[in-house]
Amino acid sequence: MAYLEKRLPPMNTLVAFEAAFRHRNFTRAAEELHLTQASVSRLIRQLEQGLNTRLFERGRRDVTPTPAGEVLAETVRRTLGDLAMTADLLRGESRNSETLTVFSELVVASLLIAPCIGAFQHRYPDLTIRVFTSSEPLEAFDKDFDVGLRSGRWAEHSYLIEPVADDAIFPVCAPKLLQGLGGEVTAETILSCPLLHLAQAGGPWPDWKHFLHHIGVSPPPTLKGPSINSYDVLLDFAENGEGLALGWARSVKARIDAGRLVRIPNMLLPLPDHIAAHYSKRARPNPIAREFVALLRETASPLDAFSG
Repeated sequence: MAYLEKRLPPMNTLVAFEAAFRHRNFTRAAEELHLTQASVSRLIRQLEQGLNTRLFERGRRDVTPTPAGEVLAETVRRTLGDLAMTADLLRGESRNSETLTVFSELVVASLLIAPCIGAFQHRYPDLTIRVFTSSEPLEAFDKDFDVGLRSGRWAEHSYLIEPVADDAIFPVCAPKLLQGLGGEVTAETILSCPLLHLAQAGGPWPDWKHFLHHIGVSPPPTLKGPSINSYDVLLDFAENGEGLALGWARSVKARIDAGRLVRIPNMLLPLPDHIAAHYSKRARPNPIAREFVALLRETASPLDAFSG
């Protein structure tokens, strides 16, 4: 641990790097940090010089992390997050039983939290419940929370993870597109169809390559088709007949029930315990958060109601 001052990059360069990595844009990072774009650019350049490596490829508007930038980002986000949570504890800003703060993905909030939040508030009428929703990963959330809810089990080094509900994915498309395929759709048929790809930030989402391997098809090295960074917009594209999309069973059910999308039959990738609660390992536990998660688990519809 000796000579840390010489070995560690300046903290302000790491904060600027984390924001730039998350936004993929120096200007938006500057707005978040209340700095100028030139200041963020200078801090990133200072960090690159200190590490003797390039962290971003600069475009006309956005920036793209290099492989070195991806490696650094994983450590920086974990370390800064741990520091922030520890600082909160030392300031005495840890949880209390009169407040429940929940961070949730947008889809999880709509599907699981919305149906039971009223019942939980009725159970604890004096409890202040705060729900923050975002498409950003919970590691990027800059506020303290008692429990984070999302799809996937990531960052297990920082969080205690408790399963809430299963999920599954399967191909969906517009009814006319399925009719145009004619007859039974096989795994090989999928490769001849236009495919829509999800590029949403947050973690290693199952993609077409994962799905095709699961159903016994070896995909080519590159799968063509547009990438969309919003799941809802991805499904909008599918509704408009632009191609096949992978739909998460719980979140796509309403569109299927309304007849706007149809499921390709006999193709399913189960995702056991995919929706999970995340509790910080460094935070003082709030027992009411555990009770809230237990209610979510009890009220979540069984998966066979969505993916039968």
